[in-house]
Amino acid sequence: MAAESGAFGESDPMDGRLNESTIAHSPHAFVTKRGDPVVITPLEEARAEALEAMYLAYEPRNAFWGLPPIRDDACRRWVRGMIANGLNLVALSMDAGIVGHAALFPMQADACEMLVVVSPAFQNRGIGTQLARCAVQLAHEVGFGRIWLSVEATNLRARHVFRKCGFEDLARHGEVEVEMGLDVRRLHDPSQVRVGALMTRQVVCAHADMPCRAAVDLFLSHPIGAMPVLDRRGRVAGIISQTDLLMPGSLSKKVGALMTRQVMAAREDWPLARVIRLFHSRRIRCVPVVDGRQRLVGVIGRKDVLSYYAGRT
Repeated sequence: MAAESGAFGESDPMDGRLNESTIAHSPHAFVTKRGDPVVITPLEEARAEALEAMYLAYEPRNAFWGLPPIRDDACRRWVRGMIANGLNLVALSMDAGIVGHAALFPMQADACEMLVVVSPAFQNRGIGTQLARCAVQLAHEVGFGRIWLSVEATNLRARHVFRKCGFEDLARHGEVEVEMGLDVRRLHDPSQVRVGALMTRQVVCAHADMPCRAAVDLFLSHPIGAMPVLDRRGRVAGIISQTDLLMPGSLSKKVGALMTRQVMAAREDWPLARVIRLFHSRRIRCVPVVDGRQRLVGVIGRKDVLSYYAGRT
């Protein structure tokens, strides 16, 4: 970490660039997977004690590489050190206050180290992903070209979140630790972002032998206009839309009889530019994403691309 300076002062040029950043002027608001409204914003001096309180309440202490420190006085010193030496973002819940924290710590040249922590009671709701994306955007705006972080090798969920944000494995230290890195300049070329980082993994889908009446129930209960159709092995066999079910007598048939069988599918490793060209050339709104065995792993649509663009501006 850098030498200690004024935690919220203007003595450090980085502080000035943080105050001029997009997130300082337009905090990032979103709804978690459980419907909780959350706002991500730069840490203000008035919330420093609340950030301490989040870490003091963290259970279990000593959860990652001896952090947060077990002793309360050591924990407070650690938090104050992060405030003094880093660029800090916090995730604010309307009901619970600070529920997440992300920090960037300058390293050599144009690189920085990133830390992302979510309060245990609020984990697995998408807050960590949103914090990481905001921190990456902030790193780009203040002039960092590379980001480094370290994650426990067994923390597969965290590693997945960071990969979604563009990080790649750099080195592995036995069974304990994985170093990950991100070239911020490459990531901000939209054409190089991979489909797997943007696609939706929880997909509403039908099966070829499903009655069409059951497919209608899926359409009525989900805000979708079309959905993939799978065969018994989980492979994409076609696609069915609401329009396919509008003809008289369609409800008495099976989905496989009405679905469109010639379906263009994307792969997780496709660059974003390729799927955008597919949207334009085929005049379609979304495509299923498959693995090497044609098994469904997700869906990517125009809204996913637009949401990514919106998150970068």
